[in-house]
Amino acid sequence: MRNAIVVGGGLAGISAALALQDSGSWNVKLFEARKHLGGRVSSIKDPETKMLLDNCQHACFRVYDHFLQLIGRCKAENSINFQQKTIVNFTNPNTGITGSLYDSKLKPPNHMVKSILKFPHLSFKDKIAMRKVVKKLSKMTEDERKSLDDISFEEWLKNNGQTQNSIDVFWGFFVLAALNISITEASASQAAFLFRKGLFSNNDSFDVGAFTEDLSFIFENQIYKTLIESGVEIYKSTKVNSLIWNGEKFDGVETSKEKFNADTIILATPHHIAYRLLKKNNEITNFICKKMEKMEYNGIIGIHGLYSKKITNDDFHFTALVNEPIIQMVFNRNFELKDDLNSEIEQWLSVPVSYADSYLDYSNQEIQEEYKKVIAKIWPDHSKFLRKIVVIKTPKATFSTKKGSTKLRLKSDEGIPGLRLCGDYIDNNWPSTMESAVISGLMAASNLLDENWNSEELWKNWPMPPKRGDSNWNTL
Repeated sequence: MRNAIVVGGGLAGISAALALQDSGSWNVKLFEARKHLGGRVSSIKDPETKMLLDNCQHACFRVYDHFLQLIGRCKAENSINFQQKTIVNFTNPNTGITGSLYDSKLKPPNHMVKSILKFPHLSFKDKIAMRKVVKKLSKMTEDERKSLDDISFEEWLKNNGQTQNSIDVFWGFFVLAALNISITEASASQAAFLFRKGLFSNNDSFDVGAFTEDLSFIFENQIYKTLIESGVEIYKSTKVNSLIWNGEKFDGVETSKEKFNADTIILATPHHIAYRLLKKNNEITNFICKKMEKMEYNGIIGIHGLYSKKITNDDFHFTALVNEPIIQMVFNRNFELKDDLNSEIEQWLSVPVSYADSYLDYSNQEIQEEYKKVIAKIWPDHSKFLRKIVVIKTPKATFSTKKGSTKLRLKSDEGIPGLRLCGDYIDNNWPSTMESAVISGLMAASNLLDENWNSEELWKNWPMPPKRGDSNWNTL
């Protein structure tokens, strides 16, 4: 048996640790500096209501094959409810007009044509122009896609005849929500991957999966239990201060209390923390550190509106808000949660603010006032029952997939003995998502297992991801 140390207890580190331990040929120790697993996917406890609130509204999609395999491996299927038909609602809060994008029986990329033709927020001119880009994206080769990294997606769309309205309402929304960056900054290569892999690949790819519990519960229960049962040793509240280089390879880590040795170190932290650990051995890791120095983050803000009385219909799940820069989407957590809210709170609205970099310096009061103003356009009486607004800011939420960023992304194995890397900055085509984090962890494990694994393939011996109608998974 060989020994591995995983530094970082987020999705990347968890996936690497579990895949290695499952192989039967590795013993794994996992170190997490915080007192809980999950990394940047976390929750806080509101001291007044005692409710656990995710740092931002999270959702997954059916196209997240490897993330869903991990959920299945940890027997956490009941923690996600899936749409059985893709439906994404868009509301203009100034007019009250709502339209939906949904799939049909037509083959991709035409499976949404019917709903696009009926979509009230786009003109006929917008829709005719969009056909050209949908066709071009669907026929694009991977080499062609990768060549687009140095231009923004907005520039590429304009070069291909897209109207400003379609860019603002359709293309820009999906880029903002999925890549956590504005369409003016996003790498055209990364955005093209999003539409090719997600929206236009299979009819069910963009089915939304809603979490029935706060994410900290999933990490601290089903995932933690699975890691322990598999044999992974977990060290929470244990910060790794340095990696140990023995002159030939990395062979251990040092915490504030003791040293731990291993055959391999898997560094599964966000890139700024990985940089801090690696630059201490700069003569060995200099070429990695030079890339990491240039990597950037994008922030998110989570807004939680808590009400003493229900203000939405019971069947309302979520809607995107057209032309609203801050209050971009509204989710009804009542619709998603497995259990009822506490007796004092009857309605929970959750608003994710993507690419929130421009708003991180806003005071909580300024953000709360914007929330109240926009929500009042949709539910005019909401303020009568508004008990509390909680604002959670995460400046370093995701690796920034801005134009030119792909060339900075690293491989899992950069040729440094005893070291493997994983995290959302690893080059696996995916933007910074829960899926990319899991894939990066599996890439590190595959490399150590000497397996020629292609990340387009499912991870062997883990459960299959759910298809529509799968009785093992709940439905919305």
